[in-house]
Amino acid sequence: MRILGLTLVLLMTACSANQTNAIEPYLDLITIDPEKKVDARIQNFADLYNHLAHNDVRAVSVKTYAETLYFNDTLVTLDNREDLIAYLQQTQDEVEAMSLEVLNVLEQDQDIFVHWKMHTQFSILGKRSKVDSLGISHLRFDNDGKITLHQDYWDSTNGFFQHIPIIGGLIQWVKNRLH
Repeated sequence: MRILGLTLVLLMTACSANQTNAIEPYLDLITIDPEKKVDARIQNFADLYNHLAHNDVRAVSVKTYAETLYFNDTLVTLDNREDLIAYLQQTQDEVEAMSLEVLNVLEQDQDIFVHWKMHTQFSILGKRSKVDSLGISHLRFDNDGKITLHQDYWDSTNGFFQHIPIIGGLIQWVKNRLH
């Protein structure tokens, strides 16, 4: 019975790696203007996540986020800057590298949608993962140019959960069954 259990765990762990980079065909089909200027508010946002592993998280977060806010990145929901700073510092401690590339910015009234590609490198349970993911952040700013609303839309199963041993194997199995 132990051998069967160990075999099952090894198979699930082996299946947890994302075998294909599904974002490359998508990136080939969209238009990205690398020369387009990004306004200072979006640049502060991008700088925080683009250099998270190297930033003074507190200083950059105070410059970027309002004290009272709504933040949801599909992993956690927060309502104040201090909790966000603690969350980002924890994330900073756990990632080996992180970069964020702004692909497009769409604005409608007070709503700004930042379309991005994020590269993250981290280790979970001894398994090292390099992950590229796509997402959109819905942002709103106060009169001081600080974020009061930050709602992310991205595939957290591909960007994070799929890379956890055992859990990732189950997620990949479910995805494969849906095809």
